[in-house]
Amino acid sequence: MSSRSLISNTFTRAMLNAHQWLGILFCTLVWLVCVSGTLGVLLDEFAQWEAPSAPRVEQADGTLFAHVATAAFAEARAQGADHDLFVLGPTPELPWLRIFALGEHEGAAEPPHLEWLADTGGTLHPMPHTPWTTFVRDHHERLHLPSPYGAWAVGVVGTLLLASLFSGLLAHRRIFRDAFRLRRGGSQRVADADLHNRIGVWALPFHLIVSLTGSLLGLSGLIVMLLALAAYQGDQDKAIAALLGPQPGSDLSAAPLPEIAPMLREIERLTPGATVMNLIYQHVGTAGQTVSISTAEPHHLARNENWTFDGEGRFLAKAGFTDGSIGMRIYGMIQPLHFGTYGGIALKLVYVALGIGMCIVVATGPAMWLARRRGQGRPLPRTEKLWAALVWGQTAAYAAAALAAIVAAETGPALPLGVYWAVTLGSALASLQLRDERQAGHLLQSLGGILLIALALCHLLYWPSQAMAGRAIDGALLGAGLVLLLHGLRRLRPGQMNNDSRL
Repeated sequence: MSSRSLISNTFTRAMLNAHQWLGILFCTLVWLVCVSGTLGVLLDEFAQWEAPSAPRVEQADGTLFAHVATAAFAEARAQGADHDLFVLGPTPELPWLRIFALGEHEGAAEPPHLEWLADTGGTLHPMPHTPWTTFVRDHHERLHLPSPYGAWAVGVVGTLLLASLFSGLLAHRRIFRDAFRLRRGGSQRVADADLHNRIGVWALPFHLIVSLTGSLLGLSGLIVMLLALAAYQGDQDKAIAALLGPQPGSDLSAAPLPEIAPMLREIERLTPGATVMNLIYQHVGTAGQTVSISTAEPHHLARNENWTFDGEGRFLAKAGFTDGSIGMRIYGMIQPLHFGTYGGIALKLVYVALGIGMCIVVATGPAMWLARRRGQGRPLPRTEKLWAALVWGQTAAYAAAALAAIVAAETGPALPLGVYWAVTLGSALASLQLRDERQAGHLLQSLGGILLIALALCHLLYWPSQAMAGRAIDGALLGAGLVLLLHGLRRLRPGQMNNDSRL
């Protein structure tokens, strides 16, 4: 019996279908991560938009840092959240002085944690509720999956996206020769292909950087494990210390917080003019505690340097993000490169524009494949409608989630998450009842436009007095909503339903 006869046609078709659906699943995950990542570039701005009345601190010196750390430690110890303490200073993009206290991790599924904002006088205030911003962050960084599996999943998505960029380049031999070729007036499939290929070439450096750094950030936990196995005989503590500097000692006997001023004088001696950004206390209030001080380095891509001291104020190590080994310099650059935090709001807006371009590349890829199948007489109408719903339903889903967070005050990120998935799944189910994917896409464009307009007006109604950044976001939401609504309604008119327009 030949090997060919052992594999039935039914089995072959089943495997092909499974392969196709795995491809669609991969594209879905990439789409979700890319959309949330584009929004995630502006997380600092969205946090202020969501909590415009939060106390603002434009600058914080060492004295204010020390005062806030002492006050927060007293509160944390009283409530059993005194294992680690983080004091994150203000930045031009986020003028908040934030404090986080974490309790002991061992034996606790969810260790106790406390969060505050400090004002210019050092008084602690409860951290304002920003459920939608938290939802967007979790959506991008871990897809709301348990730690560390969510981060690993996002890292795998970044790796697959990186692989697809290289395979796309290799699959199109004329891609650079046709870099400025945009054919309009013909079929939508050809126009989509040109747009897909042109944006893929024009923004290729950005796509490569973001996918590579995203993969490294998501898989960092696994990378540390592999580093421990390869270089430190499985000792993860040594591997972590190689990347993050000296770790706290094992002596857990009580000890006072060390004085910050001598540490700052030592940093000033080594790097004159350095400005404090963050304080991190590990095993805070114990004899084995360490203090890590981050200082601003605006002339380096890493944007900061890290200095570690022991519990008695002795200098232990400098991370070397700015002048260390090549590996440490690259390690320090990964996060700024991924999120675009090394050039102010202007660079962030460039990242948003390039992120939208990446979303277009991801959205048009499956659309072209589906259109090609239709042209070959093998259409997948249900998949076409579902993909259109996924692409165009994201605007409505994110806007509805933000509306829910604003209207239901003092809520947690669970409400935006539930609303987001309700709208996303509802859009998918509703699309199956419509005539084709064009109608589904245009209806969801209109719905997304309506919800964006409602979101902007609702936010203005709730917070008529807010900073200029908040007004700018409301204006952008209103403008985007009007464009989407008018475009969707215009395309829904009978005379505009072009048979060649597939998405």
